[in-house]
This record gives sequence, structure tokens and C-alpha cells, in this order.
Amino acid sequence: MKQQETNHDTNKIWIEDGQLRTVLDGSLDVAGLSQDLLEKGYYLANDPDDIDSQGWGKGYDPEGYYPNWVFRDGTKWIFANTPRDVRIQEDGDKTYEVGERAKEEIRHWVPYIQNWCRSVD
Repeated sequence: MKQQETNHDTNKIWIEDGQLRTVLDGSLDVAGLSQDLLEKGYYLANDPDDIDSQGWGKGYDPEGYYPNWVFRDGTKWIFANTPRDVRIQEDGDKTYEVGERAKEEIRHWVPYIQNWCRSVD
């Protein structure tokens, strides 16, 4: 369920299923991205040649729960990560929002990932 949405640069950012998400422009070279992440010292959730999705993080997780993901949603590629902006409601419940920390993650990761995307005409 979509909770909140805003625009930052040309990317739409929203929170869905507990993840911060944005659509990438073009078709993603998951294998190339995966190899580059491995070379940069990140741990991967899937085989580096997986063509449908990849998760990564700084530390190894034996169950594959990583904070950053790319995956195909129909014809679009999505970047998703763990939201870091939390609001505590009056009743004590926590909700995530697209705040400054979320936008910082988008500014950090999306340009890098976009380098691994090619235009789809």
C-alpha cells in the first residue's frame, strides 16, 4: 500500500511494502551492477548474473536481508531501500515517511545505479 509520495529531481519517491522506492530510467544491467558492487566490497543477495533482481549491503546477511534492492516491476526497474525517516504517532505506532534522510539515500544511490541503465526506445 502506497503511503506517501513526493518528487525529487525527475524521480518519484514513495514508500511501499516497508521500502523506499523510485523508478529507474531505462533497462538495468543487473549483472554489471552486481559485479561493480562486489568489486566495491558489498555483499550480494543473489548470484551476480541474476537478471531480475539484486540486493546488497555492507555486511553479510546469511538470509539475504539487505537494505538496498533493484528489481523489475513489469517493464520498469525499481530501486528500493530501507526507509530511515520514522514518525512516531500519538498512539506509539511508527510510520515511515519520505523525509530528508530518504532523499539523501536517493541522491546517493540513483545516479550510481543509473550509470548501469540503458535507454529503452
